[in-house]
Amino acid sequence: MLVISSREFRDNLAQYFDLADSRKDVVIQRGKNKAYRLLPISEDDYVAPIPAEYLCNPFDISPSGDMFWADKRNVEKLEKAIEQWEKDKKKGKHTVISTDEELHQFLDSL
Repeated sequence: MLVISSREFRDNLAQYFDLADSRKDVVIQRGKNKAYRLLPISEDDYVAPIPAEYLCNPFDISPSGDMFWADKRNVEKLEKAIEQWEKDKKKGKHTVISTDEELHQFLDSL
């Protein structure tokens, strides 16, 4: 872990962003009692605001209130996937395992 001052960070931004991009821990010390960790984010980390027409109460679906469930598009996509899985299950395209014995038999068959 590399600990630097806020002035050092400000003077050499590109260098420390490059270090963070290469997954090196960079901590920026600001004063005596404040420190910040520099971490790169990806598109997966970015949470875009949910348009009003797709917004719903996540607690209606999940007791945790996870914001994934606040977007109707996510809910609809998952419902369609479950419906498709159920259809495929009826056609025998999936192996359903309910007991330890069934699991061991399945794994032994691989």
